[in-house]
Amino acid sequence: MATFRYKARDKTGAAFIATIEAEDSRVVAELLRKQGLQIITLEQPKETASSFFDALLQKIKRASRPDEVVLITRQLALMVRSGLPLVDGIEAIAEQDVSPDLRKILVSLSEDLRAGRAFSEALQRFPAFFPAFYVSMVRSGEAAGILEEILERLATIGEDEMELKGRVRAALAYPALLIILSVSIVTFLLINVLPRFFQIFQEAGASLPLPTKVLLGISYLLRTFWFMIPIGLVLGVRWFVLTSAKPEGRYRLHAFLLRAPFVGRLILQTILARSFQIMASLLKSGIAVVPALNVLEDLVGNLVVSRTISRIREAVIGGAALSEPFRSEKIFPPAVGQLISVGEKTGTLDVTFRHLGDYYEREVDRSLRTLTSVLEPLLLLGVGTIVAFIALSVLLPIFQLIKVFRR
Repeated sequence: MATFRYKARDKTGAAFIATIEAEDSRVVAELLRKQGLQIITLEQPKETASSFFDALLQKIKRASRPDEVVLITRQLALMVRSGLPLVDGIEAIAEQDVSPDLRKILVSLSEDLRAGRAFSEALQRFPAFFPAFYVSMVRSGEAAGILEEILERLATIGEDEMELKGRVRAALAYPALLIILSVSIVTFLLINVLPRFFQIFQEAGASLPLPTKVLLGISYLLRTFWFMIPIGLVLGVRWFVLTSAKPEGRYRLHAFLLRAPFVGRLILQTILARSFQIMASLLKSGIAVVPALNVLEDLVGNLVVSRTISRIREAVIGGAALSEPFRSEKIFPPAVGQLISVGEKTGTLDVTFRHLGDYYEREVDRSLRTLTSVLEPLLLLGVGTIVAFIALSVLLPIFQLIKVFRR
């Protein structure tokens, strides 16, 4: 996604400047319009080498920081349920040990609330921390007078999502560590250890077999052109970021991920589990189907699934039952459309989506166990093959040396 800088005026007439991430300027304009903001200026800062790396570092920093929003939402729900005014709760949390960025946001939220703005309107100014789903849930809670219940539900959803991500990371940690260690050890051997052995073989007049020559060539390339590795990594990351910033490039990338062997099915199941749980919470909060689909489209994260949700929303607006487009879209299993049809007939769509979310969370766990059980032996086999090739490349010249010495 690209980062846009805009100046806008809210419903009270107050102007402010902020940034937002979106696919293009059209999407930004639509998001701001939905928030009731009047755009004064909208621009995309020109990217320089410095801004590129600064943006990359900001993304890494944001991804590596614990999800403080979930924590403050849980604390705020407890405070509001205990009878503490919302603005006092926000100010109390701002005095705690939170990140500087989040503290500035909490102070701004407090100022907006004391100025008479609704909590949902204040949250809209910080889409990077409080997405459309969060704002929509809070707005419905304000309208129904059940803000503390909505905050508790948001905290639970956030905690469940963090737990799901944690399970995925934990399952993939061992394979990733094994790959990193294997590549590091093999690279060290090729650069620092094996060249000395090969030099001894050559000085002794032993003829080098083909596997040894191949390994010697790889070692020479690594020692001579080592600087190409970091350059290639930087260029690769830059290409990835720039490609992801364009809608069509991002679409192709997301489509490739969904078709990728081993992990494609897991990625789709994770997206469906999160999407169905969010849909259940939106419907449970009294949000209508079309606005709920609109929120889900912006939150789903994968452009292939997002465009699928958009087609479903357009079909519902055109008068189709919700289950019909779910049945026609191939990305969803047939059972999903059938269950949604039952939920429509019985008036329990929120319960149906919650059950679907729970089912796909269990499917994620099952796929993780299958993936790790397949990946581990494959990785061990790959590492064993590399070690065997290196050993063969070293032992064959030794046998040649033994023949030379016997002569």
